[in-house]
Amino acid sequence: MTPTTDLQNCINQLNQSGEYQVLSKLQAATEFNPPSSAPTHKVCIIDTETTGLDTDVCEIIELGYQIIEFDSQGNFYKVLSAQNFLQEPKGEISEEVTQVTGLTMDDVKGHQIPWQQVEAEIAEVQLCVAHNASFDRPVVERYSDVFVNKIWGCSVAQIDWMKQAHVGSRSQEFLCWKVGEFFYGAHRALDDVQALTQLLSCKISEDKVPAFSFLLSAVRQSKSLVKATGAPFDIKDALRSRGYRWNVGERVWQSVMDDAKLESELAWLIDNNTPNPNVIKLKATDSFSVRAR
Repeated sequence: MTPTTDLQNCINQLNQSGEYQVLSKLQAATEFNPPSSAPTHKVCIIDTETTGLDTDVCEIIELGYQIIEFDSQGNFYKVLSAQNFLQEPKGEISEEVTQVTGLTMDDVKGHQIPWQQVEAEIAEVQLCVAHNASFDRPVVERYSDVFVNKIWGCSVAQIDWMKQAHVGSRSQEFLCWKVGEFFYGAHRALDDVQALTQLLSCKISEDKVPAFSFLLSAVRQSKSLVKATGAPFDIKDALRSRGYRWNVGERVWQSVMDDAKLESELAWLIDNNTPNPNVIKLKATDSFSVRAR
């Protein structure tokens, strides 16, 4: 037997024992399915590493993305481009950021993201996807207008991982472990992107369809921003549990939701002494942007 065969036999024995789970190290794929005659589109799966968590002021220190062909059923085909760029910030990289990303000022010194190249590639893309689009989108939009008129999807908010894959955590590393059965070098931009691509290609639910297909279904739904204007203080916990977030500037609880849920949500608000909510219809290109706040 070859060493590879011996190793596979050990893996099979461990997995079949029911006492162990063996995870494989991610080998980034460049092709996911054979070429198809079906029409294909382009998605950019993207991630940023930054100097902080405030999307209004933090600086990008690393940008990673992959552009991938996909069809309307959520199947991935070929990786058309995989890029990773470093950026020297105007400010400092804190010890906390270095602990998470491994990046120091020495690593990024003298580096600049070639935005002209990025913009040329993103211009050909119909959809951008991030694992936390509410963070990544506002950040990259501050650097380039090419992201403003794109439709965005979020693999945290727009896939019901509990319902479709029976996984309670939406952490990317945890999902890769439980759903994809692999591990990877997390918290570097392209590593995270390649891992998310692999995760979204995994077949989930009873129908065994790609996780990406559920995200596409959510992206296609028209959406509204609901502001629970005048909501009584005593329903704040209920609002939070229903996905509302507190808008500090306007002092109002608000939530972005599919229009299909709008009628029942407005009825709930009325039943809970909030008769005059403010409903703002969102454009498809507004999701996860500052325009949806």
